[in-house]
Amino acid sequence: MSNLRVVFSAEEIRSRITALAARIGDDYQNKELVLVGILKGAAFLLADVARYYPGPVDFEFVDVTTSPGERGELVSLTYATHFNVTGRHVLIIKDVLHTGITENYLITHLSQQKPASIEIMALVDKPQHRRVNVTARYAVFSEVPDGYLVGFGLGQTGSPYTNRPDLCILDKV
Repeated sequence: MSNLRVVFSAEEIRSRITALAARIGDDYQNKELVLVGILKGAAFLLADVARYYPGPVDFEFVDVTTSPGERGELVSLTYATHFNVTGRHVLIIKDVLHTGITENYLITHLSQQKPASIEIMALVDKPQHRRVNVTARYAVFSEVPDGYLVGFGLGQTGSPYTNRPDLCILDKV
């Protein structure tokens, strides 16, 4: 049996994303911005950022997977459309920024195209779990209780909670 506890309401999430999208608009004023969402968890956040961003924006999705290897985690890009970020400003959109390994890999991969800049935005930033030196320039939430997060695009495939408009902790009872 599980107990679902709302941590942030849909209104709190919308309010914070709207404010961050305005801040991003100020930071990237008159610059070509590409949002790169890491599937699947970032889909809801990317959609809202694109919707509330005050200027034109392009977006793409990628899927990056990690698996254990002999000398640490193996990271691979399993899905990416053919998009060009040369000379453009890139904002990587992530659901939960934990270790930073996935984001570091993606930054390295995209840097080969020589973008104007690359930054990270996370729905939830957990810097206490970082294993590599990456930071989220923008975080919707950075103070979140420990536990399994569901809602607003988060949750396992087939979870009845993934499409909730709020962000919750799923406690096992």
